[in-house]
Amino acid sequence: MARQLTDEVWLVERPRVNVSLVEDDVLTLIDAGLPWDGPAIREAVRKIGFDPDRIERVLVTHFDLDHVGGLRAFPEAETVHVGRADAAYVRGDLTPGFGDRKRVFQRLTEFFRKPPQAPVSPVDDGETIGSFTAVHTPGHTPGHTAFYSDALDVVFAGDLVFSDGETLSLPPWYLSQDTDQLRASVDELASRLPPIEVLVSGHGEPLVSGGSQALQHLAQETCGSGGNG
Repeated sequence: MARQLTDEVWLVERPRVNVSLVEDDVLTLIDAGLPWDGPAIREAVRKIGFDPDRIERVLVTHFDLDHVGGLRAFPEAETVHVGRADAAYVRGDLTPGFGDRKRVFQRLTEFFRKPPQAPVSPVDDGETIGSFTAVHTPGHTPGHTAFYSDALDVVFAGDLVFSDGETLSLPPWYLSQDTDQLRASVDELASRLPPIEVLVSGHGEPLVSGGSQALQHLAQETCGSGGNG
């Protein structure tokens, strides 16, 4: 099932995670769901009116299984873009250790993770990809990255924040590798984000209006800051 959020952005609703399709300069997928979500995502793309084989770009917010598991369903993509510190894990070159609660969880899901067939390209903070700008937002994972498009009036925040459709909150402490770093990343994104209406988080209902304002409000609550207003 898919829901149109703007003229160019669709939410592909999966039971446990949000996947999005964007008509940018090329057809772009944001995150890829769990391994078994791939066929349903491809079917949703068809129902929207696009051939899933036309998806040329995938932007991955971070390397948790529920965001990268379905990548192998899109072998035709030219590039999978992911934050530099997470890229080796997505490629399968590195396996998470047991250093903390987050890594233990990731290690336990490794059996289900398969490297994508499309090439993986590391993304740096401030890099532009199509109309999107990448903002490195570590804390949930080391390479967690948010992607915003001023032109398309949307930001994809991954698991930096959770959303109920009206307000934003921090993820539960046990889901992130470094909660202090995550709070700092909320403040960082709020300070750099232009006025944007639509905010799509990795889980929960997207905000279809007031996205950047909601992020600034959360930054004020958690960090005593709030960006540039």
